[in-house]
Amino acid sequence: MEVQLHRRSESGVEILDVRGELDIYTSPKLRTAIQEVLAGGRARLVINLLNTTYLDSTALSVLTSALKQARDAGGTVALVYNQPQIEKIFTITGLHEVFPVFRGEPEAISAARSWSADAQS
Repeated sequence: MEVQLHRRSESGVEILDVRGELDIYTSPKLRTAIQEVLAGGRARLVINLLNTTYLDSTALSVLTSALKQARDAGGTVALVYNQPQIEKIFTITGLHEVFPVFRGEPEAISAARSWSADAQS
């Protein structure tokens, strides 16, 4: 299955909606989209995985690299997911303790806005 990515901005926070499967074939598309956000000077990114049906180790590598880059730039990458199969992958790998994780997008956007305020003070 092909992955569909949609980038948008809400309340000054960049959001990347991911629909479909993230695997060795589709992860480069995710990497490119994330790089575009970070290269544009936006270090606060919410990645919405609510419509993601599968995620493999390649996708985890892309996400963790993005998190490191965003943190180096004074921001972070927050994830939104609530599917048991996605949650299991993050729990098994321990990455649920590394990423800010939210069940819904409004909470993630609110948190990301507060990160912006913290970074500017």
